[in-house]
Amino acid sequence: MTASDDDVAARCHANCIEYAREGARGSRSAGEISEQGGVLLLASGSDFPVFANMAFRLDPALGAAAVIDLADAWFAQRGRGWSLGTTSWADGDQDLIEAASDRGLLTTTDTPGMVCDERLADAEPPDGIELRTLTTEEEAMAFIAMCDQAYTSLGLPAGVFQAMAVAPVRMPPHTITVGAFEGDALLSGAQVTFSHGIAGIYCVGTAEEARGRGLAELATRAATNIGFDGGAPYVTLQASPMGEPIYRRMGYRELYRYANHSRFV
Repeated sequence: MTASDDDVAARCHANCIEYAREGARGSRSAGEISEQGGVLLLASGSDFPVFANMAFRLDPALGAAAVIDLADAWFAQRGRGWSLGTTSWADGDQDLIEAASDRGLLTTTDTPGMVCDERLADAEPPDGIELRTLTTEEEAMAFIAMCDQAYTSLGLPAGVFQAMAVAPVRMPPHTITVGAFEGDALLSGAQVTFSHGIAGIYCVGTAEEARGRGLAELATRAATNIGFDGGAPYVTLQASPMGEPIYRRMGYRELYRYANHSRFV
């Protein structure tokens, strides 16, 4: 990668970590955020190890064994499993990836970290579909319920999203959610989070009964352009197997690999 891409990848990972923090913040009193010795530890209202309980190395000088020891101890006190988030950019997390395997953590996700470098053509909703930014508590709850159901296709148990979004849901000011509606029904959506001088796309999902209509691309395209219109020089996302070919067609390129290494209890 070029030096420029190294900087882009670092910002993308930082944006991803910031979004992960929101899972703990959204859990209110059931969530915890702790920074200890160069490690960020995040627990949410769900005890599921993947996505809902995370550890990230913040200090690149900290050894991999120390990261895993600290996370193992912290999550063991809470009686739950956890996941270590890593990236492949500049081989900066290679020691973490190897240590995770040696210490018995399972690689539960390995997805492309992708970047879009320029604004896309505007999304054009099909007949009967309205695309709009979510503004009400009712709409926010509908989005969470849709994601909770949609992400079971990727192996996430039902209930994880709702455990991480305690009512009344308060979307942070740096996150905007786009929904595709048919009448009053929210069928698909995506979120864009601004941090570290860029924007990241998260929680792209479509209700199972509405799949195959291009609604996820519609919402992602709109969220991507909100990122650019908000001043981001590029927009990032971590692609699921279902989403990757769509994002490539839209204009996203793979920059690195993003993985979760999970400890189940």
